[in-house]
Amino acid sequence: MRRVPTPVTVVTIGGTEPRGITIGSFVTVSLEPPLVSFNVQHSARIHDSLLAAERFAVHVLSSDQGSHSELFADPELSGAEQLSQVMHRLDASGVPVLDGVLSRFLCSVEGTQTAGDHTIVVGRVLELEARDSGDALLYLNRAYRSLGD
Repeated sequence: MRRVPTPVTVVTIGGTEPRGITIGSFVTVSLEPPLVSFNVQHSARIHDSLLAAERFAVHVLSSDQGSHSELFADPELSGAEQLSQVMHRLDASGVPVLDGVLSRFLCSVEGTQTAGDHTIVVGRVLELEARDSGDALLYLNRAYRSLGD
């Protein structure tokens, strides 16, 4: 699968310990209603909190945000340590919203499904914010890329 390019996203949740995780499996599921999905490994620190969350945000990283991807992929960091290293704010429901991303989806949890050692999370898009320009960060063959590379 390393030869299949994927968009690099960060999913964040609020709650008692706001935190995030780097996700490479983000896809659109449906336009009506607007649904998206991604997969989370059962052993991920965020897994149980994500399943208990009512809302989450998906941030599509821009081509210059590889450091964000590395930060939220580090399983040793607490949520506070992650968020202290990036510019962000909390939305009205307490979900961390990262600054400077290419686009952001605020979602409610529509459903989940166990699939092997992962959980598929389906979210209903409640709000969408997008920049007018910029390239998405992609991951391909164990390296970050952008369109045109």
